[in-house]
Amino acid sequence: MQKINVLIIEEFKYIADLNVLELKRGGFEVKSRYVSSEKDMQEALRQEKFDIILSDNSTPHFNAIQALFTRNEMAPETPFIIVSEDVSPENIKFAMKNRCCAYLVKENLHQLAILVRNIINR
Repeated sequence: MQKINVLIIEEFKYIADLNVLELKRGGFEVKSRYVSSEKDMQEALRQEKFDIILSDNSTPHFNAIQALFTRNEMAPETPFIIVSEDVSPENIKFAMKNRCCAYLVKENLHQLAILVRNIINR
């Protein structure tokens, strides 16, 4: 079983827990940290190294693009995936140009483990 340390930016902990559940179902041993603000994300990135970052886009006052820029500044080598329903095509394109690895619609959350495995095993 592959071990991963995941930072999840999400408004609601139960949704962050769904991400973790899907990764476990996909064969990962998961250590995770859940945050919902830029300040908390910065603190998490200062305190530990993550294998991947998953970010929702609908967290109040802190969207996926802001989280991506925080990652680019503080942990540029950590893969970043937007996992959200609420992202415009323009923002997806912008995110990809700014080193976002992938975008996954939440209704396809069952594909998360495959996507994460492909990204971290490159």
